Amino acid sequence: MPGVFGELCSNTLVLVFEEINKEEGSSLIQNEHYAKFDVRYTETVGWDVIGPLAEHYFRLKAFGLEELPDPNSSNRPIIFLANHAGRCLPWDAILLDYTISRYWVDHFGMKLEQKPRSLAAIEISENPLMLPYRLSDWWRKVGGMDATARNFQRLLRDGKSVIIFPEGIPGIARDFRERYQLLPFSTSVVRMAARYNAQLVPISIIGSEYFHPYARQTRLTDALAKWLRLPFLPFSPFSCLLPFGPWIFYMALPAKVTISIGKPYELDPQIVAEANWEEATEKLRQECQGQLNVARTAYEKGWQWFGLIRSLLSAPEPWWQLLPFAWPHRFINHARREAPHLFPKTVSPWRFLVPILGWFPLPPKLVEKRMEPLPSVPAELHPVGYAGS
Repeated sequence: MPGVFGELCSNTLVLVFEEINKEEGSSLIQNEHYAKFDVRYTETVGWDVIGPLAEHYFRLKAFGLEELPDPNSSNRPIIFLANHAGRCLPWDAILLDYTISRYWVDHFGMKLEQKPRSLAAIEISENPLMLPYRLSDWWRKVGGMDATARNFQRLLRDGKSVIIFPEGIPGIARDFRERYQLLPFSTSVVRMAARYNAQLVPISIIGSEYFHPYARQTRLTDALAKWLRLPFLPFSPFSCLLPFGPWIFYMALPAKVTISIGKPYELDPQIVAEANWEEATEKLRQECQGQLNVARTAYEKGWQWFGLIRSLLSAPEPWWQLLPFAWPHRFINHARREAPHLFPKTVSPWRFLVPILGWFPLPPKLVEKRMEPLPSVPAELHPVGYAGS
């Protein structure tokens, strides 16, 4: 099982309907992470930072958007399920959230605060090194919520749509040799969909496997990842470049990314009636795998270097500002300019370009987390992710 936290996710995933049912009267808005969502910042970072990278660096294309159920004409929440990959910062999650959010607003006329909420693994949202350029609580401020059973259920109960990566962290840490091969899903997806009559929309993300290719996981990298409290730390030829600057840790190679939206999937009523969640989950996984195979055949393009050059030169801004070494300046300067109240303390973007010394000193929060034992996780906060029932 790939990933340092794979065993944790598979062994501790528990749905606690009884415990959460006691809180049916509680309001979603009381959730601390929900309240951290800043609509204005999410809008500006999408237009000014993520949008140009999506269009000119990743050359993002989306197909099948017309298959999305109209939230204006349906009172059923939607669960978007996507494959996870990349072996780096979750750029596939950022691009998917950006794509669906823009379509939600531009096509359906919804408000940005009504956009589907992405569930992010706690190991990513809590670790300073997994925050884009160490911008504090970045994932939650752009609308992400911790991938816990409680948050998952609260969102659906309140009629909110959800973006989830049912493979969890092991998916993004998957060995490059096993690219586009879906790992087992958690049964929580079909349980929640059945309980709240949610629509399931499979999504295939093609190209993300090439963000950090040829990566392997070894005992040494697993031990180092555990020491740093990182969810994963794959080893590849590109890992040797990390001493040349922290910006390399956050980069993704310029793979051409295609997002393919599948047709809504309905659970088999008989299987649901029999509460055979394992069978229902496996049928859903096979359906997603089949759609992923079709999308891969149609859209897998790798890097397409000449296409990248043409795309960069066609951008309205200097092409070099779209390259990964300039991303720290894009993210940090935008945060300082547009949301200083959200990010009162930011790291100098130049630090990310400094070889070796740019890694030091480690953020105090990271040092404290590394020295403290792992806290026990209440049952109702067990992660929603890889395998388990």
